[in-house]
Amino acid sequence: MTQRLHGITDNEATGMAKEVIDSCAALLGRVANLQRILNHSPELAKWVLGLVVAVRQPAAGAVSDVRLRNLATLKTSTLNGCQY
Repeated sequence: MTQRLHGITDNEATGMAKEVIDSCAALLGRVANLQRILNHSPELAKWVLGLVVAVRQPAAGAVSDVRLRNLATLKTSTLNGCQY
């Protein structure tokens, strides 16, 4: 299965999409593929970034265990037939 939407690269991003990519890199240390794909709709990508930061970053109040989050990610990917 191939992606239907390509992710917005750093060079392609302009305006709010660039702000989201820059914020993602600053807050999370990297830009996830999901954020790059969601950047086709920068308003949605910005909202999701806030949610991800709140769930993943202890400095933003996250209290979930890293191992539990990783297990949830793997299980969800398996159930959705994700191949990578």
